Amino acid sequence: MATYPYTSGQGALVKAFDQFRKVFPPVVDASTLKRFDIAPANESYVINIFRFLGLIDEDGKKVDSNSDIFFAGEEAFKAGLEALLTSAYSELLEEHGDAAWTESRNVLATWFRVKDRTSDLIGGRQASTFITLAALAGHGEPLKTAPANSPSKAKSPSKKPTQTKRVTEPVDTPIDQDTQSSKPSAAPVEVPTERVGLTVRIEVNLPATGTAEVYDAIFASIRKNLIDG
Repeated sequence: MATYPYTSGQGALVKAFDQFRKVFPPVVDASTLKRFDIAPANESYVINIFRFLGLIDEDGKKVDSNSDIFFAGEEAFKAGLEALLTSAYSELLEEHGDAAWTESRNVLATWFRVKDRTSDLIGGRQASTFITLAALAGHGEPLKTAPANSPSKAKSPSKKPTQTKRVTEPVDTPIDQDTQSSKPSAAPVEVPTERVGLTVRIEVNLPATGTAEVYDAIFASIRKNLIDG
C-alpha cells in the first residue's frame, strides 16, 4: 500500500478545499462528499488525503487544531497549509529542499515511485496530488475548479434540412353536365363521292381476206352484245 496518498482527478481535490473553506463539516466521510458531489465513486481517495494532512482523524472527524486554517484569511490559509504539507511530506522536502515546491511532475513521480515502490501510473498521480496541494498553498499557479453540476453541452451535429419532395396527385375535376352538354358535338364528316368511269377498249383484228358481208356481221355482233346489250 502506498504511503503517500493520491487521486486521479485533481479537480475533485480542489473542489473539496473550496467547499470546506466555506463550511468545514464535523465529519468528512463518503456520505459527506456525496452530498457536495465531490469525487463521485472516488471519495476514499480525497478522504485519505485529508487524513494524511491531519485535517481529520481515523474516524473522519475534524481535527480542530489543523482545520482552523480553513476559516482564516487567504494568506493565513496558505501559510497554514504549507506547514501541514511540510510536516506530511517531510522526507521529500528534506531531500529536495525548497525546490520540491516547484519540481516538475516527472522528477516528483520518480521520487514517489522509488520511495513507495509504486507503478508509473500511481507515482504520477502522487506527484500530481502534491503539485495540486502545493498550488493551494501558494506555490505555483492557482488552480480553478469547474462549476458544479454543469453538464457539458455537446454540440449536436448539424442536421441538413430535409428536402421534402412534393408529389402532386392528379385531381379529378368534376364535370359539369350543363357545360359538357353545351359543348358542340362533333359533326359527321361527309366524304365526297365521285363518279367512276369505265373505259373498255376492244381491239378487233379483221381478216385481210374477209368480204364485206363478213365485216358487217362482225360489227353487227359487237353492237348487239357490247353496246346495245
